[in-house]
Amino acid sequence: MQNLRAARQGGWSFFSLIALVALGVLFFIIGMAMYPGYYEAFAVRKAVNSLEEEITIGQMGKPAIWRLLEKRFDMSGLYTPTPQRDDLTVQYDKRTGKKVIAVEYDYSAPLFYNISVVMHFKHEIQVEGS
Repeated sequence: MQNLRAARQGGWSFFSLIALVALGVLFFIIGMAMYPGYYEAFAVRKAVNSLEEEITIGQMGKPAIWRLLEKRFDMSGLYTPTPQRDDLTVQYDKRTGKKVIAVEYDYSAPLFYNISVVMHFKHEIQVEGS
């Protein structure tokens, strides 16, 4: 009498292997589409955090802060950054007595056909100011 367990084949079928490779390619394509957004977000975060080093940042208005950010974007190699002037908010928090500087924007990248990936970023700092 032959053992029935020994007659069964194990391992991956060709179609299972193709499905796994297709899934891996899909995640690779999504990752490659998202990488520039995260690279840009890192540069924007670095620019926003570097504003804390400015001594007079607490007394500056929104246009002056945006000019400082644009200079830092240029130094980082972001010549056409996704965040625009309207994405910058400068508010005074009366409770803490600090100025909140925030850059909040969306990054969109096409994947294929009419499918896109959209990422939302918000970078903010609090500084002493009025």
